[in-house]
Amino acid sequence: MTTITTQVEDPLAIFATQRAIDLTAFVGTWPWRLQASAGPDRLIELADRLGLDGLCVSHLASVFGFDTNAGNEALWQAAADDQRLWPFVIINPTEPGWTEELDRARRNGARGIRLVPAYQGFGLAGPAVTELFEAADDLGLPVQVCVNLDDERVRHPRYAVDPIDSAAIAELIRARAGRRIGLSGIKYTDWPEIAAHLDHGHDLSRVLVDLWFTNGPVGALGELCRNGLDRLFGFGSCHPVQESVATAYQLGAADVDHDQRARLCGDNARRWFDAEEE
Repeated sequence: MTTITTQVEDPLAIFATQRAIDLTAFVGTWPWRLQASAGPDRLIELADRLGLDGLCVSHLASVFGFDTNAGNEALWQAAADDQRLWPFVIINPTEPGWTEELDRARRNGARGIRLVPAYQGFGLAGPAVTELFEAADDLGLPVQVCVNLDDERVRHPRYAVDPIDSAAIAELIRARAGRRIGLSGIKYTDWPEIAAHLDHGHDLSRVLVDLWFTNGPVGALGELCRNGLDRLFGFGSCHPVQESVATAYQLGAADVDHDQRARLCGDNARRWFDAEEE
């Protein structure tokens, strides 16, 4: 009797060939889980393991501190350890002195700006957010809005988060028509609701949504591609708040073609970063 064995390639090994870009990563410690912590060494190890070209990194202290400055100052030190750590400063546009913080970001060579409105108590529709986007556009810096950093089902019961609804996200996308915007922490299954608030045929060519909150089986990414959304989404781990390799494994194991995997892992991100030059 002949035994036939089939060798299955490791999904993480497949992912590591993609030269991926992690759109959402952090240094620092998540306040309610000591194990959810990462310094630059851990991110560098992750980059080596997964073959990453770069990680868009912010400091968690800028999310939860009394202001964003202390965490951003620590970010510059952390990002100096490896050129693959791309600093994304967190700015609260309702905080006094945010324009000075943005100017420091420019002087220090930030690769982008990150907003965490649900965790810092401001909405997306106010004039302060509009002013920040305009200032970032003038500097050629992309802005990513983190709608969620954690799953509300496991959120600390004493921590209040102001949820950002689909209509508010869609209105921001509409206001940013033709200009770059990044979104993080959106479930793929929530995208149809967001899209329903947009005009038919709305230009999404400069919108980029990360994938860390694309929960569910591996088949979710195949469905995403079959629905023609493989140019809209990109890899993001939300490490260390989330498991570092979960989305990488999904991308390596997904039943998608070579070009679709390449777009989701890194090509969409590279196009997004280059969009300001077009």
